[in-house]
Amino acid sequence: MLLVAGTGLAAQGSDASPDPFDAAVDAVKAEDFGLANDLFLALAEQDDHDAQFNLAILLEAGKGTPQNYTLALEWAWLAQLGGVERAKELADRLAEKLLPATKDAIAERIKSHLQDRLSRGNSAAIMQFVAFNQTILTRPDLETAYIWTLIGAALNIEQAVQTRNDIEATLETRVVLAAQETARGMFVDQDMASLFAGDGVASR
Repeated sequence: MLLVAGTGLAAQGSDASPDPFDAAVDAVKAEDFGLANDLFLALAEQDDHDAQFNLAILLEAGKGTPQNYTLALEWAWLAQLGGVERAKELADRLAEKLLPATKDAIAERIKSHLQDRLSRGNSAAIMQFVAFNQTILTRPDLETAYIWTLIGAALNIEQAVQTRNDIEATLETRVVLAAQETARGMFVDQDMASLFAGDGVASR
């Protein structure tokens, strides 16, 4: 079983408190897969992408919890969007096992999750939402992806400018101009400069 080495999340409270990610890895090594699932799930729900990847592996294998390809793909896709490189291979493998309607339902849940993070000013979600619209949807939504790269570039989010330029090259001029007006309206109406201020631009 391959596990991301990851740094885990910072331990809370006393210096003697165990790091929850390390505790989850230790549980896997001890073959206490039920505990590992619980620990990785708690971290995965906090958008720890390494934990999401590891949870997907456990769900695919049926270790500590009944095998579930649907949930495994959901966590694998979230890990992939969070920058875990090995998650794409896992997600592709899982996607082959599921029906198109199931994959669409998973994508809708991920979309709602990312939109919620965006509404709370989580800047790390911006490029993840761009990648979601480019790579996860059955029919990529490049216009929406482009709109969010425009917003990301305005906020100086890493990789936003290059991705914006790459997507723009694939779009018709009328779509580009309309998207730019949409992005400007969103940026002003939702006061995104303030919404995303102080959240930090780097993903874990």
